[in-house]
Amino acid sequence: MIDNYEEKVYAGILGKIIGVFYGRPIEGWPYEKIKDRFDVVDHFVAEEIGVPLHVADDDLSGTFTFFNALEDYPLAKLSPAEFGNTWLNYLIEEKTVFWWGGLGRSTEHTAYLRLKSGIKAPESGSMERNGRAAAEQIGAQIFIDAIPLVFAGDVEKARKYTKMQAQVSHDGVAVESACFWAGMEAAAFRERNLEALLEENLSYINVKQLKDIFGEIIAFCKDKPDFRTARAYLEKRWGYDKFPGNCHVIPNTALMLTVLLLGKDSFRDAMQLCVSAGWDTDCNGANIGCLNGIRLGADAITKEFDFRTPIADRFYNISSNGGECVTDAVQQTKRILKLHNQIYKTKYQVRPHRFSFDYKGAVQGFETCPVRGGTVELKNRQGEGLEISLQEEKGFASVPVMWQREDIYGSYCLLGSPVLYETQKVYVSLKTLCGRINFRFYVIYYDFDDQKQVMESCIYEGSSDWKEYVWHIPSLGGKCIDRFGIEVIGETFSQVLVRSVDFKGAPSDFLITGSLRNFDLGRANMQLQAFTSSAKEFSFDARHTFTVSNHEGTGLAVIGTKDFSNYQVSCKAVPYLHKEFGLVIRSRGHRKYYAFLLKDHNTAQLIRQDGEERTILEELPFSYKELETYELTLQAEGKRISTAINGEILLSAEDERYQNGGCGFLICEGTFMADDFRVKSVELVQYT
Repeated sequence: MIDNYEEKVYAGILGKIIGVFYGRPIEGWPYEKIKDRFDVVDHFVAEEIGVPLHVADDDLSGTFTFFNALEDYPLAKLSPAEFGNTWLNYLIEEKTVFWWGGLGRSTEHTAYLRLKSGIKAPESGSMERNGRAAAEQIGAQIFIDAIPLVFAGDVEKARKYTKMQAQVSHDGVAVESACFWAGMEAAAFRERNLEALLEENLSYINVKQLKDIFGEIIAFCKDKPDFRTARAYLEKRWGYDKFPGNCHVIPNTALMLTVLLLGKDSFRDAMQLCVSAGWDTDCNGANIGCLNGIRLGADAITKEFDFRTPIADRFYNISSNGGECVTDAVQQTKRILKLHNQIYKTKYQVRPHRFSFDYKGAVQGFETCPVRGGTVELKNRQGEGLEISLQEEKGFASVPVMWQREDIYGSYCLLGSPVLYETQKVYVSLKTLCGRINFRFYVIYYDFDDQKQVMESCIYEGSSDWKEYVWHIPSLGGKCIDRFGIEVIGETFSQVLVRSVDFKGAPSDFLITGSLRNFDLGRANMQLQAFTSSAKEFSFDARHTFTVSNHEGTGLAVIGTKDFSNYQVSCKAVPYLHKEFGLVIRSRGHRKYYAFLLKDHNTAQLIRQDGEERTILEELPFSYKELETYELTLQAEGKRISTAINGEILLSAEDERYQNGGCGFLICEGTFMADDFRVKSVELVQYT
C-alpha cells in the first residue's frame, strides 16, 4: 500500500487539468509575444484574452480515453495492437481528441489512418511507415499520465504500458521521452526528492540522444541560471528551428526538465515558468502539473497561488463514448483506484456515487449557479462533503451535466451526451449544519429554441441528521438537461452539507418525438446535439424526427451513459438506401455494443460487435421494404438481449459481454429516418 495513494492520484489528475487550462489559451504563441504581453504568466489568462477556460483539449481527452484500453482488455493480453483498437473504438474521425491536420502533417491523424486501413500498432506509428519527422513529434508523452497513476511506484510497468500506448502513433525518441516521464510520475508516489527521482529514471533511458540532452540540462541548471538565461539556452541548443515538424518532442521535453529543475519544490514556480517559456504550453504544463501534483501533493497546488478555484475539478473527456464527456478529477481518480485495486489486489475505497467530494478541496464542478443567481459559498469540508453556505436568504448551487455551449472554442470538437435525463432518479444525501433550512432540487434544461428553462422538485425541510432524498425527474418532452442544482432557502449564513449526489439507472420513460426542425435557430438544437454521432449526417428531417446517414462503413448516433443497464430502446424506423440499419444498446464506444439490425431487405439480426469481431447471436429471415415504417425494439435485461418488430418478439439471446452503456441508431452505407425515439428502464427478472 502506498501512503496517501488516493490523494496523490487526485492531486496528479488535478495538476494535469490545471496545466492544460493554464497553458491552453496561449498555445502556439511565440515566446516573445508571451513575454511582451505578460512577462511571466502568473494567473489564468483565458478571460483576459477573450477565450473560454474549460475547453475541449487533446491532452485531457486522449489521456482518459486511451486509458480505456486498460479497462477493456485483460492486462496480460495488452499489446500495442489493443491500444490501437482502443483508438478505433473511441475516436470519431475528424471530430474527437486530435488535431486532424492531415496525413503526414498531424502525427495522430496519420496513425489513425494507418489503423483504419488495417495496419496494426506498433507499425501504425513507426518511422518505417510514417517517417522520422512524424514519429518524433510531442504527442507520445501528452497522453501518458493515467498509466503511471495506476502503476504507482512501479516504474518498469509504467514504462512498459506507456511504451505500448505511445507506439500506436510514435517511435524513436518520442516514445523514450514518454516512457521517461511516465517513470518519473510512477516513482514520484514513493520519492519526493527531485534529484533521487532523476537518478532513478535516467538509468532507464536507452536512447543516447535523450540521455545526453538531459545530462547537459542537469549540468547547466546546477549553476542556477535565471529563467530568461535558461530559456535563451534552450532556444540556442534545441529550438524548434532545429527539428522537423510542427511540435517536435525534443525542444519540449528539454524545456520540461529545465523548468522542473528551476521550479524545485514549488508547484507555482514550475507551472508559471513552464507556460511562460512558450512552445507547447498546455502539453508541457499538463505533464509538469501531473508530476508535481503527485510529488508535492494537493496542498502544494494552492500553497502559493489558488490554481484550484477557477478549475473546480471539471473538464471534458471527448470520445465516441459520449456519456463520459462531462467529468472531473474525482471521477477519474475513482477509475484509477478501481483498476489499481484489481491489478494489485489492494482495497482503496472507491465510493460509487457520481459526486462524493472525497478529497480536501474537491467541488466536482459545483458552483454558484450562473443561470439562477443568488449567492452561496461552496467549500469542501475536509473530504466529508460539499458545504453550501447561504450569503442571503436564498441561494443556488449547480453543476453542469452537459457540455456548456459557451465552452465551444478552437479546433477541438466539443461533442458528448448529457449525464442526466428526464425520468431518471437523483439521489442526494445531505444534512443541515446550522440554521433553519429548506431546500429543493432543480434541473435547467434547453427548450425547443435552446432557451434555458427550470424544473423544480418539491420543497424539503432540512434535518440535522443525514438523510437520502430521491427526486424522480418529471418528463421534459425529451429535452436536453444542462445542469442539476440545489436551491437552499433559509437564514443568512445557514449551512447545508451534501455528502453525495448520484444518478442511477436508465430513465423510466425518455421520449423524443415530433419535429426537431427549427427554422429560427439556424442550427441543430440541443436535443439533437445530445447524441454523440459518428454518422456523417445526423439531423432533423422534413417529415421525421431524425435522419441518420453514412456513406462509408458504419456510423452510430448514441445517447446515454454507463448508468443505463437494464432498459429498452425503441423507435419507428423508415429505411431507405442501406446495407444495414437498426438500434444499438449498451454501447461502450462505437465499436463495442449490441445491435438489432435489418439488412439486405430480407434478414433480421441480433449481434454483438467487439471491434472488428461481429458475433451473430441470432438471426431470422425477415422481409421489409424501403420507405415503410417498422417499430423496432431492442431490450437488455441482465444477460438476456431481445428484440421486437411492431410489438412482436422476434429475436433473443443471452450474452454477458456488455453490462451497461448508451443506446441509439446504427446505419451502414445509406440512410434511414426515425420517429418516437424512446428509452425505458426495465426491471431485472431472474430467468431459470
